Amino acid sequence: MTLFPSIIEQIKNDLSNTPYKAKEDILRTWSQILGRSRQNIYAIIRGKNKDKKREGSPVSPEYYNWTRIVFAIKKSPPDGAGEISTDQAAALAVKWGKLPEDALLVPIGTFNAIARQIGLSKKGRRVSRFQASRPNMAHHFDASSSKFLYIAGKTGDGDYIVKVHRPGSGDYKNKPIPCDRLRPWYYGVVDDHSGRLEGTIFAAEGETAGHSLKAICMAWEEMGMPDQLLADQGMLKKGFISKDLIARLDVRLPESMPYAKEAHGKIERPWRTAWQRFEKPFYAGDWKNFNILLSELKAQLKIFLTDDYNQLPHRFEKQITKMQAWERINLQGGIVRIPADAIATAAKRRERTIGADGILRYEGRLYEVKHLFNAKVIVFEGVFSDRLVVQDKADGKKYEVRDFAPLDIGEYRAHPETPHQKLIKESAEILEGAAPMLYADKKSAPENIIAMPTRVKEEREIADPFDITVYPTLKEALKEFMEIVGQTITDGERRDTEALIMQHGLKKVFVT
Repeated sequence: MTLFPSIIEQIKNDLSNTPYKAKEDILRTWSQILGRSRQNIYAIIRGKNKDKKREGSPVSPEYYNWTRIVFAIKKSPPDGAGEISTDQAAALAVKWGKLPEDALLVPIGTFNAIARQIGLSKKGRRVSRFQASRPNMAHHFDASSSKFLYIAGKTGDGDYIVKVHRPGSGDYKNKPIPCDRLRPWYYGVVDDHSGRLEGTIFAAEGETAGHSLKAICMAWEEMGMPDQLLADQGMLKKGFISKDLIARLDVRLPESMPYAKEAHGKIERPWRTAWQRFEKPFYAGDWKNFNILLSELKAQLKIFLTDDYNQLPHRFEKQITKMQAWERINLQGGIVRIPADAIATAAKRRERTIGADGILRYEGRLYEVKHLFNAKVIVFEGVFSDRLVVQDKADGKKYEVRDFAPLDIGEYRAHPETPHQKLIKESAEILEGAAPMLYADKKSAPENIIAMPTRVKEEREIADPFDITVYPTLKEALKEFMEIVGQTITDGERRDTEALIMQHGLKKVFVT
């Protein structure tokens, strides 16, 4: 869409009247209003020079000197640390007073073109192989350790101190690990259609399924759930817990060929580019004495993704940002929100046997399972919540567990009768009143022995078959109630009536 000349003039007036160091905010505001990237607005306000034939030279000769300063900062990190991005280097040059604020109006492509012309840059361009047709159609997940940061120590409140180190030629093996062998690990989720990225950092010895699930759930709280999740052959696909949770969320997790990195270009490269873009500016200052808390680093990463990375131009549609491309999700009806307690349902599964005493031995501890004994069970243990439940493999019923504590001597606990015990009880009722045929007299107890009374810890409730003041079932009670009322009731009224009848113990006096 072509902008009216009046709008272009208004942008120029705003920039010319903007206080020192505030032009970036004005450009960001106009970018949001017009739905265009900042780089696109740069090109629009300089439109009078856009159609001129440059003949291999920039519009202004001073751009050569500006480019040298920008690329001097861009290449300031030590060998092995890569380069700071061109737009970040230009922003640092203006912030430090090395360049005038007008340098922010120069398109980044101009600096890169001049650098290629005078031999300062030899970096080629890489293209993507495919793209989803709509937002949240497919997400990519990846995890990788930091190349430039390391965990230097631990604070008293459980936080970690992070420092910058000079990367060596040995790369991964030479990273310092002075604090319990912990490293900073980045976890990220990228939307395939827009390139929007959400991620976080954890301190760990390596990639874990638990951190992967936490990162995914955090990202999906922001972006919504996708139709499918693409990932490499990492912990996310190897762990039963993560695969089970993702399947229960109804998100497909397609299989991919192990070690075939060519099939995962979008998984690994965008995230690696993003976190290196986030880390490299730390080298621009006094990086040898720099340190930051891991919690502060997470907060800065969130700001970086929101205000910087996701505001970059879309990889194909350069006139809009990644975030603006993702916001097309509203045209599809919006996002599919992840359940609030989804992470709490992640569970380990183990097969165990419960003995005749109803005791479960699990992970070195004893638990008691009420109403279940002599059974093969599956134990569900919460990964992110303190929950433990067992499922009887015979009938699929689930039971809660509690810590086992033996009873004191002389103390007994009532348990539900088994079918065998119930049969014996029924036989006693059948034979009630029959004359004894085997033993006529009962032996008397010795006079010098006094029986100790048995302590009862809890009293079991049991229905009295001879009680005629209660209904045998809820169905019978509701049937008589309907006969008294003489008219139909709604489903809601029916449920309320059933609850009241049960609350009063199926008493006939309450119903009638």
